[in-house]
Amino acid sequence: MLAASLALNGLVMGSVLLLFSLGLTLIYGVGRIVNFAHGAFFSLGAMAGIWLANSGLPFWAALLIAPIGVGLLGVLLDWAVFARIRDRPMVDSLLLTFGLALLITGVLYELGGRNVQILAIPSALQGVVDIGAIKLPMYRVFLSLLAILLTIALLLFLKNSDWGLRVRAANDDPEMGACLGIDRENLMHSVVGVSAALAAVSGVVGAPIFTAYAAVGDKILILAFMTVILGGLGSLRGAIVAAYVVGLITVFGEGYFGGQLALMLLFVLVMAMLINWPRGFFGEGRTE
Repeated sequence: MLAASLALNGLVMGSVLLLFSLGLTLIYGVGRIVNFAHGAFFSLGAMAGIWLANSGLPFWAALLIAPIGVGLLGVLLDWAVFARIRDRPMVDSLLLTFGLALLITGVLYELGGRNVQILAIPSALQGVVDIGAIKLPMYRVFLSLLAILLTIALLLFLKNSDWGLRVRAANDDPEMGACLGIDRENLMHSVVGVSAALAAVSGVVGAPIFTAYAAVGDKILILAFMTVILGGLGSLRGAIVAAYVVGLITVFGEGYFGGQLALMLLFVLVMAMLINWPRGFFGEGRTE
């Protein structure tokens, strides 16, 4: 029973990581930006969900409004900040996004993020689902299914839409994409917006489980960086698999060995991957 419970929690953690890591992967794939501010988008989504719920709005409204708001903020930040360092050395983007993360976290602290808060699970998702002898909390089943459905929707949109074609072209070969007339700036605005919205979705749905406070996205960000490294930088398919690998290792490691040792196991796995398979699980990632 312990193993089944840990497996469920690992899948839930993997689902949150999946939504979060897809955004990191998109931003790096199209813009070659390592976005340290992505964790702040998660925190902002979680806190916004709680603020909206406390104002009297239902969970479903918070789940819709918070990602839209954070997504629009992402578009604004890309236009006002990220665009200024688009073609500069990667260390510039690292420093700038790290500073931006500190700024957003500081603002959240001042707005009440010092206190740990929990978003209430809606009544429709309370209770359990019986699968044989295993009882699964309905909300965690919902979270996992939501992550899978959003991932499928994103992949289908990338495959079948004009926007998705431009994203894939820029991801595969930015120089060729520019030669084909792809408006890189407008594309990046939309990519950062979608990525920020996905991070906010993961923050809202994660708030009833992981709690919410100003810096809640920091741990998720560390795990997400491990996810995109294992999956391969810029590889969406790799990120999907790696998210659940990292989620399961994290939860099983914490359950049997403790949190610190679980994190050490992940670091060892990431180092082994970088040394032996730097392009990730499917050999699709970048090494530059």
